[in-house]
Amino acid sequence: MVTHHASPLRLRSGQSFTVYCILFILGCVLAACANVPPPTNAQPPAPTTSNPVAITLWHTQTDASAALLNTLANDFQKAYPAITVRVESKANEGDLLRQGLAAIALNQTPDVVIADARTLAEFARRGALANLDALMNDPMQGLRDEERADFFPGFLDAGRFPELKNQMFALPFDQSAVVLYYNADLLKAAKVGVPRTWEQFSNAARATTRGDARGWAMSPHATVFYAFLFSRGGSVLNDAQTQAQFSDDAGLKSLQLIVALTKGGAAYLADSAESARADFAQGRTAFLFGTTDDLTPLADAVARTNSNLQWGVMNVPQNDPARPFTAMAGADIAIFKSVLSGANGANEARVRAAWLLTRWLTAPEQSARWSRATLCVPVRFSAQTLLAANSPPLFLRLRDGFGDVLPTARVAPAAKDAGLIDAAIVEMWTSVANGADPNAALKTAAARVNRILGNIP
Repeated sequence: MVTHHASPLRLRSGQSFTVYCILFILGCVLAACANVPPPTNAQPPAPTTSNPVAITLWHTQTDASAALLNTLANDFQKAYPAITVRVESKANEGDLLRQGLAAIALNQTPDVVIADARTLAEFARRGALANLDALMNDPMQGLRDEERADFFPGFLDAGRFPELKNQMFALPFDQSAVVLYYNADLLKAAKVGVPRTWEQFSNAARATTRGDARGWAMSPHATVFYAFLFSRGGSVLNDAQTQAQFSDDAGLKSLQLIVALTKGGAAYLADSAESARADFAQGRTAFLFGTTDDLTPLADAVARTNSNLQWGVMNVPQNDPARPFTAMAGADIAIFKSVLSGANGANEARVRAAWLLTRWLTAPEQSARWSRATLCVPVRFSAQTLLAANSPPLFLRLRDGFGDVLPTARVAPAAKDAGLIDAAIVEMWTSVANGADPNAALKTAAARVNRILGNIP
């Protein structure tokens, strides 16, 4: 029996090979089909104080990504000479969480933090993050309606935490999404096209299972399963994030597909994510679900083992291809609440400085720079416009498999103990692939998640 364990969605430690690459390439290639807002080049007003302001930014980027973030901080200081940004890198997400919790206890938090949504949710649950709604609505320095519309579908919503009254605590910065990688050679040999719907995917997986090739190499991952749910119109939890909701029709049909393809020999459990990637690179499987973070390692694996392989990437199959969804995750930007706690407005300059940095880093120009260097998705439509004339070569591979509608991004749960929810989902998927009844597995997993959420004694 092959067993799998939950693991973080992002497969890199520093450089981001992300996500919605799919989205911006689609926009670049199909600009005639998309209503892309014009670039928003207006700079927010600088702090009016003549006194210098120093703020601190924490992050977990490494290597080239960390160097770029330092460069961006320096460029921000050139644009706003009265503001000094001290950039501090933490070893990893766990280290940032531990140090952040300690800083909260000592009331010595940084001003701005770039971190995973679940880390930020933990800070927010402790009352440590600033509600950004007021800053976003500020008549002078807030985000105008056209600027909000410039963010990709679902990206701004990712900064709201349902369990905390749906307040806005973060803006998107560095994102990834679940996608489907496919072997174009196997599809051509089987005389089937790229699958836009789940029925087409099921048929294509069976049709490409011939000889030594199999249709689908499975590497169970919670966020991939969340994308399955979203693409079928389902959800992981209810809106309040207090009860499991994946045991409905979307969850059952996803498990039934896994059972049907596994029993028919068209799908199999790989020993690990690396093994699944190797099988794909060597032409032994037609389909591999992953994230856009896999793009570069997959391309490298193909180059090492089978440089003639023709392959592509596309959005997850859908119930309704005209209204596509996928799952996203990544790093967002937030402001610690202590910045707002100065008596008699003493920290007003720091508030403005922290918000200006947050706003500046998510502006189209910076988003485009970040994407070009890291292969991460630009978070703004107008950033993709800036990238269109000079897209990194590897992005060009992404253009062919997409339709003319941008997927809406939905986030993985950020509820307390969300990692345990991930583990329950992975165990459910693995057990079904190993022969468990899908109805029973779904019921067991839902009960386990409800206990995690505190709904069942």
